Amino acid sequence: MKRIALLLVLAAASSFNPVKSQVVNRGAAITVAPGGILYVDGDFNNQTGSILNDGILVVKGNWQNNDPAFPAFSKQSFGVVEFSGNEQRIFGAFKTEFPSLLLSGNGAKILEVNADVAGVLSLNDREFRTGQFTLSMLNSSPMAITRSSGFISTDANGKLLRLINSASSYLFPLGTSASGQAFYRPLEVEMTDAVQNYFAVSFTKNDPTTGGYNRQNKRQDIKEVFDQYYYLLDQNGSSKLNIRFYQNTSQDANLKQLVNWNTFNIWEKAGPSSVNTGTFGDGLDQNLLFASDRVIDNLPVTLASTIDESPFTFFNAFTPDNDGKNDTWEVKNLDLYPDNDLTVFNRWGDEVFAAKGYSSAKAWDGGNLNPGTYYYILNVNMAGARRSFKGFITMVKKD
Repeated sequence: MKRIALLLVLAAASSFNPVKSQVVNRGAAITVAPGGILYVDGDFNNQTGSILNDGILVVKGNWQNNDPAFPAFSKQSFGVVEFSGNEQRIFGAFKTEFPSLLLSGNGAKILEVNADVAGVLSLNDREFRTGQFTLSMLNSSPMAITRSSGFISTDANGKLLRLINSASSYLFPLGTSASGQAFYRPLEVEMTDAVQNYFAVSFTKNDPTTGGYNRQNKRQDIKEVFDQYYYLLDQNGSSKLNIRFYQNTSQDANLKQLVNWNTFNIWEKAGPSSVNTGTFGDGLDQNLLFASDRVIDNLPVTLASTIDESPFTFFNAFTPDNDGKNDTWEVKNLDLYPDNDLTVFNRWGDEVFAAKGYSSAKAWDGGNLNPGTYYYILNVNMAGARRSFKGFITMVKKD
């Protein structure tokens, strides 16, 4: 394999500052042929021009793209860009679309502008720090991200976005080194169909309250909301998804319920959280499976302890006044268990409402009954076992 060393010195040395070598492209058409290596022992500054990389482009310094017309690389490129130096920055006035990207060397690789990867991202043992920016994986293969012990870190505004379009498991290898040590908390997204979606995740190792999601604002069936980290999930597409969140139970208090922040600015159960234990590598020994029943829209998620082990949240009141808010009595997450039957009784024990397959689509609106307190019995088939839930509902009507 032919190896090319390309060093362009742009500044003269002074007695105080050493010469730093770099490559500046001002419009040249750069080609790295198959089997070739272009080695840059310094920074690469792409002012204008397109790079056709079908070999390996090794960069020891920082990367910068300022070309408004091209994301640096030709879309016909199928080679690899390797960042092999110490701490390295990817920045510029415009984003770069890398063909494939390989991280090596030492230190974190730091994103300071949005970036795309069209091929494979090989993290190896490095941290890829996106900060407030978005790293987009345009390759829909579930194997488009590989790692040994590396991970992608974000802040509350940055994210890892992946194109997903097959009934497979897609890894989001998220973590942080903010405390000085690697802290890895990945998730996997499993599609239930093969429709194209974009799914984005950010991970913040901090108290959700500091991000505007007050842990004290919670449903009555939640004891404590986890104060160590949270995710922000977003979906562009229509598929229902299964999402596995991985934990280290010795560090994460062995919590077994996922909760989400809802449109009423309150934490509530994020559907059933099926618990799986095992040895998953990186010190991870448990995952919680969340099955979405609708499109996920900018959804904060974390862990919690709960009053009971039921996946449902029963609301104790509703107001059927046709204002579009709380007009029917819904049971959160019941739509995931269609094999159910509900019976409602008045205070004298008379049956006033009954339904099989009760759901949010045909929830009880109180009919012409008087306001007051009613008693319900809900029977649900859960994993082949019949469970019963009982309680009271208050119907409030305006005069």
